[in-house]
Amino acid sequence: MDTKAKIRLGGLILLATAVLSLILVLIVDSWPIAILSAIAIMAAAAGGFVWTSRRQQRQFIERLKKFDIDPEKGRVNEANLRRMYHSGGQAQKDAVTLICLSQKCSVDEAHAMFKKRPTRQEINQMAMQQSKGRKRPHR
Repeated sequence: MDTKAKIRLGGLILLATAVLSLILVLIVDSWPIAILSAIAIMAAAAGGFVWTSRRQQRQFIERLKKFDIDPEKGRVNEANLRRMYHSGGQAQKDAVTLICLSQKCSVDEAHAMFKKRPTRQEINQMAMQQSKGRKRPHR
């Protein structure tokens, strides 16, 4: 998250705390109690959001590692991604999310990419490109 987004989020939390303290003043007759309880409620809510976000990220990484995809290196084998997509369920959603983020495309386009099978000519072209990258040893 960049600095500008953090400042916006902090301002939003501060505004929500102020509004909540004003509402609590109507219920509780004491300003200090209302302000302290609003701060405690907003701190608990912010902590819950941070914990949930980190937990979801950890679970996402664990699901990727089940299909031999290492998010730290950033390189994804297309065969593993296809296997992940065709397994269905949450893994399919994760594969579509990865494609959407990396290719900057819509969900429908990502599904179309996975459903499209490469033709024999495309397979041969990919093999030729890979063999050009490798140098054969001299005999």
